[in-house]
Amino acid sequence: MSADMSEPASEPHAQPEAQPPADAGGGGAGLFVRRPVLAIVLNILIVVAGAAAFGGVEVRELPNIDQPVVTIRTTYKGATPETVDKEVTRVVEGAVARTPGVTSIESISQAGQSRVTVEFDQSVALDAAASDLRSAVGNIQNQLPNDPNLQQPTVVKADANSDAIIRLAVTSDTMSIDDLSELVDNTIADRLAAVEGVADVQTYGDRLPIVRIMIDPAKMAARNLSIADLEAAAKSVALDAPAGNIDDGLTSLLVRANASASDPSQVDGIQIDQNTKIGDVADVVYGPAD
Repeated sequence: MSADMSEPASEPHAQPEAQPPADAGGGGAGLFVRRPVLAIVLNILIVVAGAAAFGGVEVRELPNIDQPVVTIRTTYKGATPETVDKEVTRVVEGAVARTPGVTSIESISQAGQSRVTVEFDQSVALDAAASDLRSAVGNIQNQLPNDPNLQQPTVVKADANSDAIIRLAVTSDTMSIDDLSELVDNTIADRLAAVEGVADVQTYGDRLPIVRIMIDPAKMAARNLSIADLEAAAKSVALDAPAGNIDDGLTSLLVRANASASDPSQVDGIQIDQNTKIGDVADVVYGPAD
C-alpha cells in the first residue's frame, strides 16, 4: 500500500481590510482634527469679525424715533391769563391748525405767557414741520396786539413739557452779575444753541442792566404832574427813527434821528414839561435787574 506523499492544500491567505482615505469620515469635526491649522485660522477670523462688529452694533430697547413735536412760546408781560388766551393763544392755534400733518394741539395760557405745543404725524420731518409753523406764525403778526409788552412768538423744535437734558451753572469771582449775564446771553447761550441736537437753550437767574426811575410823589404833586406825564417823557429815551436821505448826485447819505439815552445823567435831563426834568422829581439808578 502506497502512502500519499502529497502535501495538503494550504488554506488561502486572508486579505487585509481596505483603509478609508485619510480625509474621509468624521464630518466637520474630523476635518478640523486632521487640519488643526485650518481650525485655528477660522477661529481667529471669528474673533476679528466679532471685535470689529462690537463697536458698530447698537442695542436699543426702543427704536430711535424723533417725535415731531414743536412748541410756540409767546411772552406778553403784564397780561392776565384771560387776555393771553383771547389775544394770543387762540390766534396762534388758528394759524397752526391749518398746517399740514398736525395730529394734536395743546395750549396753556398763563399770566404773561402763552405756550402752544403742536404734535405732527410720524411721517412728517421735524425740520419741515418747524419751518411750516414759522411761516404760519409769521403770517399772523398783524393779528396780534400792537403792544410793546408783547414779544414775538418763538418756535422751538421740542416739547416744552419735557425736562432739560443738561443744566449748567455759570459763576465768577471777578465779574459782576450784570456782566456775567451779558456773557451768558451773548456768548455761551449762542454757542450751546449751535451744537447739533440742541433744541433750545433757556437762561434763568440772569440780571441784565436796566435804568430805574424812582419817583418822589411829593415832588410830582408839587409840580402838578402825573405818572402818565413821566411815562410819556421816558418813552422818548429810545427814540431811533429814520429821517430820510441826502443825495447830491455823487453821494447818498442815510439820515437817522437818534435820541437814545445810555446813562443815568442823560435820563435825568429828559424834559417832562417846559420847566421840569426827570431829575427834578425822581432819582435815576442804573444797575442789574431784580
